[in-house]
Amino acid sequence: MYTQETVSPQKYTIKLELDEAQLIFEALAEMPFKTVYVLIGKLNSRANEITKQGQGSENPTYLLGDQDLKLIIQALGAMPFNRVHNILGKLNEQVRVQAQKVKSQLEDADYGYAKDHS
Repeated sequence: MYTQETVSPQKYTIKLELDEAQLIFEALAEMPFKTVYVLIGKLNSRANEITKQGQGSENPTYLLGDQDLKLIIQALGAMPFNRVHNILGKLNEQVRVQAQKVKSQLEDADYGYAKDHS
């Protein structure tokens, strides 16, 4: 049977409001530059795309890999809880839902293989 580790890196589509994206940028700015500059560049590029497309008010999406998401959570974790608890809960829920979908798809594929080749 497949596990989450066999599908790497996992990608997550995360919806963020403008103030949440700004909070992530603020948190990342407090981290060592050499660990966050690539992620900041990706997020900034996406933010520029969103601005050009005029999506600023409808919770635009960001595509994040496992390592990107870990770095964001680490950065947010260093900030005061009262500022980040809402966004951490929202990120957790979005990741949980998407991870469950992947797990379900892998289980379906595993079952289909076993069923067809028993």
